Amino acid sequence: MVHRSTEKDESTARWRTRMDLTAIVAVSALAMSGLSFYRSYIYTKQQLDVTVTEVSYVTNRGELYMTVAFSNGGNRDAALLRVEPALWGHRSKPDLEWLPLVEKVHPNIPVTAPKMPTIVKAGGVDVVTLSTMLNPADAEKAGVSAEGGIFLGVRVATMNSDGNLYFLQHPVARLLVDRLGRIHGAEPAIHRSLSGFLDLEGAPPGDMQQSNKKTPFVWADEHF
Repeated sequence: MVHRSTEKDESTARWRTRMDLTAIVAVSALAMSGLSFYRSYIYTKQQLDVTVTEVSYVTNRGELYMTVAFSNGGNRDAALLRVEPALWGHRSKPDLEWLPLVEKVHPNIPVTAPKMPTIVKAGGVDVVTLSTMLNPADAEKAGVSAEGGIFLGVRVATMNSDGNLYFLQHPVARLLVDRLGRIHGAEPAIHRSLSGFLDLEGAPPGDMQQSNKKTPFVWADEHF
């Protein structure tokens, strides 16, 4: 009789254990489902990082190439409306400003690739290449800034999933000049990623940080 009672108690204990495990699994699944629903439909994270990875200037051919990476660390898509290279100088205005460079290096090579506007998916990374002509004589004519050198930059227009528009401009490279004002090399003018969802009017000399993992490769020929 005692033996049967013990078996019954053990069976009841095993049944309760299975029920407890089933309840725990069900509650965990419900919690994960709720968290997924919250992150997908309620919680919003808007984040777009802009990182310049390369600036190359084939000086004596007047060809300027840049590579810019856009990393979307948020959970909403982001729109790239415009990405373009620029030169720090002035045309019709007395004040210096970022002048967009729009001349193609070849009829079949667009200044910006891929074509704008485009979408950077949530959690994704897109790489944009910029290819344009910059006559070295025109760059040297733009004049050496008070910060020393001739500055190249990028202009980026974006939109987040809420429909807010942003525009940033920032130096990316400084063309070094000799005593005669001729280009003889280049160095980075940026050492960090920029927020794509922030209005920024960056002027030379750019970042004063030390070279690090965010510093782009920068190179330029000597102008003969």
